[in-house]
Amino acid sequence: MNFLHQVNTSWLFYYRAYRFLENNNLWRVLIVPAIVNLLISAMVVIVAIKTSGVIVGFFFANVRLASQDSDLLSFIHGVMLVVVRGMVFFLYLKIYRYLILLFMAPVFARISYKVQSIVSGNANKAQASAYLHNCMRGIRIALINLFIEVVLSTIIILISFIISWLIPLAPLLILIIESWFMGYAFADYRNAQCGMNVQDSRRQIRSYTGLVVGNGLIFNIFILIPIVGVLLAPMFALIASGLSINHLEKRKEVLCGSDQSTLMMADS
Repeated sequence: MNFLHQVNTSWLFYYRAYRFLENNNLWRVLIVPAIVNLLISAMVVIVAIKTSGVIVGFFFANVRLASQDSDLLSFIHGVMLVVVRGMVFFLYLKIYRYLILLFMAPVFARISYKVQSIVSGNANKAQASAYLHNCMRGIRIALINLFIEVVLSTIIILISFIISWLIPLAPLLILIIESWFMGYAFADYRNAQCGMNVQDSRRQIRSYTGLVVGNGLIFNIFILIPIVGVLLAPMFALIASGLSINHLEKRKEVLCGSDQSTLMMADS
């Protein structure tokens, strides 16, 4: 399966995630994560607005403009506020996505266990030690991915200043990088639940580059939808990622465990 085919498959499984939630009456498990995510997003928006206001206020308090025309100054203030606020929101959106991964790691681990339990038919109670391990693993991966993503994004921005023709491509490259690391984080929850260690999970995820990038790309678009995206995007990305990897693994006849022969029931 080539890269573009995997990307198309990742989009399809967002609809499969909806069907999975509907068929198994699991909408209730999204209530708590939706509330948590809404609180995180509200906090980020408030801080971003405050930060942009402080930056513009600091500029006008410390920089004297030659013009004394109040209308012109008001116009400049408004334009600066829009530009700075846009830049601050872009930065905080990057931070916000990782705040989701960090603060919602326990919720993601629980939902991933629930999904894989249903599709495998194995409803044994999760051990507290395994649950805690998966939570900490998700947090650790999120922090590592954040660091690598910031470094790569910074390098792309710096290179685009040196090589001018790369400037139009820089946002696209950064979006692809962001989508990869977000998709990676969601995919690893499924692999952790399946008992794969970090090295094996990384190896498998790299073999599904298109699927991972596609999942992260849809998440990045979905999260921008007012209210609905904030409430549902992270959980849909998590469930879609798990189901889509199950699908491709079934195609290779590689199952998650010896007792999981019905792993793809949710794919029907």
